[in-house]
Amino acid sequence: MSAPVESVVLCEGYHDRAFWAGWFMERLGWTDARPRRENGTYDIARDPFGKPVTRGDFAYRTPSGRFLRVRPCHGDSQVLAVTKTRLRERTTNGLRRLAVNLDVDTDAAETNGAPLREAALRDAVERIVAQEDPGWSRTPDGDLCLDGGATLVSLVLWSASDPPTPELPPQQTLERLVCAALRAAYPDRATAVGAWLASRRDPPPATPKEHAWSHMAGWYAAHNCDDFFQAVWRAPAVAAELEARLRASGALRAAAALDS
Repeated sequence: MSAPVESVVLCEGYHDRAFWAGWFMERLGWTDARPRRENGTYDIARDPFGKPVTRGDFAYRTPSGRFLRVRPCHGDSQVLAVTKTRLRERTTNGLRRLAVNLDVDTDAAETNGAPLREAALRDAVERIVAQEDPGWSRTPDGDLCLDGGATLVSLVLWSASDPPTPELPPQQTLERLVCAALRAAYPDRATAVGAWLASRRDPPPATPKEHAWSHMAGWYAAHNCDDFFQAVWRAPAVAAELEARLRASGALRAAAALDS
């Protein structure tokens, strides 16, 4: 009998966790790992090691039956810190795949900003991997291999290559990715959001969240902030635009590989 293993996505916060939830369940056919009670409510999920999944982690079963955990780490520096911890724990709690998910965080108007930041993040993850396994290697797809391929690490970065425009937040984050997909699917909505943000009296500088929440208030008001990032996956036109951008960044391949 093979030893139990899990795959893990480490992300920055709860909204990233919600975005992954929508992606997994609305588009990739994954299911909630929590057992459903007879009354329709959910029990606590247990991981392959028999431990309850708690403290903000979400758990899923892939179409092939594999177990996956999504853990919000509450900040980019914490994602890297937890990456190191989880890799170190792989000798006692088996780890098949680890996806390290971060915002690029550069300004879309800076031509060289995103490539430099992405390279720096890749270097940071590689240093962590090298500390845990000096004999690590790289797959043709760019994943990092530890222990001869027993554990694979992918870097998943949120950004959108759409050119700067008033309808989009400038900072390369999950919110910019979502707003770019919404703008492509519903250009009139994005124009209205851009005009409203520009019309505010004495406004602070528009942040990624101001753009995203403007879309939510205008067209997803029945949903809370967390569900907004899942709801965008339920609209086929928006989901297609998201997948086009995630394919271009390599995130789509990394997500599909979590079921391997």
